[in-house]
Amino acid sequence: MIPFPNKKYNIIYADPPYSFNSPKYQDGNRGFGNRVEDRYKTISIKDICDLPVKNLTNDDALLFMWVVDSHLEKSFDIINAWGFQFATVGFVWVKQTRNNNFYYNLGKYTMKSTELCLIGLKGKLKNIKKSNNVKSLLLADRTIHSKKPNEIRDRIINLCGDIPRIELFARGQKVKGWDCWGNQV
Repeated sequence: MIPFPNKKYNIIYADPPYSFNSPKYQDGNRGFGNRVEDRYKTISIKDICDLPVKNLTNDDALLFMWVVDSHLEKSFDIINAWGFQFATVGFVWVKQTRNNNFYYNLGKYTMKSTELCLIGLKGKLKNIKKSNNVKSLLLADRTIHSKKPNEIRDRIINLCGDIPRIELFARGQKVKGWDCWGNQV
C-alpha cells in the first residue's frame, strides 16, 4: 500500500474504490464494458474501513465521501471507522452527457443518474464551516469512468475556506491546493 502522508487535515475528500459484485458494468449509452476492476483496483469495504484515515485528521474535520446508492448502507461503516459521524448528504451530482441529456446506468432496480457525496463530521463544525450559501445540487457532465466534477472541490473550499485538505483515492490528477493520495496519482 502507498504510505499515507504524515500530515493532518481538516478536509478529507474521498472516492473509495468500492468493489462491485457485477461481472460487467454499463458504460452509459456506450454499451457494456469490462469489470470495474479492469479500470482501477477495487478494495473491500473492510479494507476501506481499515485504512488509517483517523491518523490524517485534525480535531475538527469534515469528510466528503462519494457513494453510489448500492453501497449507501456500508458507507456509514466507513464514515464511523474513519473517526467521523454521518452529518448529511453534501452533494448530489446529476450526471449529464455532453448534449445535456441525463446520463443513466443500469441499476439493480431502476436506472441511475445520480451519485451522492456524504458529509461526516469530526469535532466542531463551527471551527470549519465558513459559508452558508454552498448549493448541494450539481448538474454536470459525466466524463471518464469515476471522475468526479472538479466544481465539487471548489464548493468544498467555499464551504470551509482555505484549510488543509487531501483527496484520497485521487485518480489521475493533482489539483492545486490539494494534497493527493492514491495509486493513480
